[in-house]
Amino acid sequence: MTAPYLALGLGNILFQDEGVGVAAAERLAEHELDGVEVLDGSTLGIALLPMIAGRRGLVVLDALASSAAEPGTVVRLDDTDIERHRRMAFSVHQIDLVDALLAAELSGCAPRYVAIVGLVPASIETGYGLTPRAEAGLDEMVRRALEILAEWGVRERVRA
Repeated sequence: MTAPYLALGLGNILFQDEGVGVAAAERLAEHELDGVEVLDGSTLGIALLPMIAGRRGLVVLDALASSAAEPGTVVRLDDTDIERHRRMAFSVHQIDLVDALLAAELSGCAPRYVAIVGLVPASIETGYGLTPRAEAGLDEMVRRALEILAEWGVRERVRA
């Protein structure tokens, strides 16, 4: 059975801060969340459709292009923000994410709730590992993702 909520880390870990979404998803997976599946979507683009289809909610973690914010800044986009930017490249590498969301809408299986937690990258040059600014923003990305999921009714299991 598919979990009703999906937290999806996107990015390419071979291009420094481009991998911040994947790193944030790994940290988020350390939390025990009822009804949430955490996946590494890498750079799959339109191939993400089967992962997101039929979910109640989708939280995307990714590097986010922004000329208005300093590198390392964590940004949250909700349904209305995403709708407004639907035809713009809000993700550093993933215009195909928008295509996957549009395909899900057309097929009637789009998530009811969608939010993006992004971090403005300091560098997307070839190289393994995050820059210090991106590393410093990981906990904030996870905190925001947990906040979004809590708004949607998801609770973290209490560890004994």
